[in-house]
Amino acid sequence: MRAASFNSACSSLLAPCCSLILLLLSLAPVVARAGPPYITDDTGTQGRGNWQLELDGEYIHHNRSAPVAGATVDQERTVTSFSPAFTYGLAENVDLSFTPSYVTDRIVENGAVAQDAEGLSDSVMEIKWRFYERNGLSFAVKPALILPTGDESNGLGTGRVSWGVNGIVDYETGPWSLFANLAYAEVHFERPEDNQTNHRHLWRLSGALSYQVQEKLKLAAEAGVRTNPAKDDPFLPGNNGHFAMVGFIYSPSDKVDIALGFRKNVNQGEEDNAFPVGVTFRW
Repeated sequence: MRAASFNSACSSLLAPCCSLILLLLSLAPVVARAGPPYITDDTGTQGRGNWQLELDGEYIHHNRSAPVAGATVDQERTVTSFSPAFTYGLAENVDLSFTPSYVTDRIVENGAVAQDAEGLSDSVMEIKWRFYERNGLSFAVKPALILPTGDESNGLGTGRVSWGVNGIVDYETGPWSLFANLAYAEVHFERPEDNQTNHRHLWRLSGALSYQVQEKLKLAAEAGVRTNPAKDDPFLPGNNGHFAMVGFIYSPSDKVDIALGFRKNVNQGEEDNAFPVGVTFRW
């Protein structure tokens, strides 16, 4: 294949796929908000008049080879995100939160830079309502609006308002906490090419647990499956990505949490490795 036609094929493939991880990150509060290192949310709220600030960051990496336009392409991708989440307790069982995201996304293919985007991604506004709580079992629902604050022409957003909802179940017994989510997002795209090459309906099913090892330390674990936003990405094949995570949460006081996790792909539809980290403050 001639170099010009190969580069053209790579560019046409990259354009619809370059927002894959950025879209996942911008939807993360819809698909998650228990706080780092989890994707899965729990039913906890702040209480009326109380505030919480989560300084969440994540580093994602993969190194894959795949056939593109009849030639093998070696792709290395690194994505970093910073997503501070501001939460206010409207009532004892109702929270309002807002989460902007700043993202960098760098892709190198066969030694050449194919994508290098940096900037504000889409932001998310959510309300969590815990509507049932008894004997350690609780249920909550969390609708969300995804606001088009990112530049869709640079792969940093969708360009249109989207929405989502997350159903949450939580059970606590002794040192154990177990929680699960069934989340859905309907994504709208401003650019016709993005609408054609990305899934509009995104689902996630996940479960997580924590174990209180000692007063200030919890161990964390999680597993789940979620829709791949891109319809046909040779580097992340299939409609669904499967993931698992282990980590810990250290709480030097009841007002501060420090968390670190390691998330690993279980199938090729998920990125190879991710390192979520965060510090949470409550007052």
